Amino acid sequence: MNISKWKIFQFIQFILFIGVSIFLFVRNVDGSGTVNTLNVKLISFGVWLVFYILVLAIEFGIYKVMKKSKK
Repeated sequence: MNISKWKIFQFIQFILFIGVSIFLFVRNVDGSGTVNTLNVKLISFGVWLVFYILVLAIEFGIYKVMKKSKK
């Protein structure tokens, strides 16, 4: 079985994303002491999702450049 380090890293990163997402929805009070309503939880999740997508975009950009430079 030949699984690349890249795929293993992506899987671990996705598991961390799911874990933090669950944490954002489960907690009742955020770090500032404010009670989390559904709207606040959705906004927190949206910010977390945008950050995750930006990180993925940067990673895939680097991956494509590295793959292209090896040719």
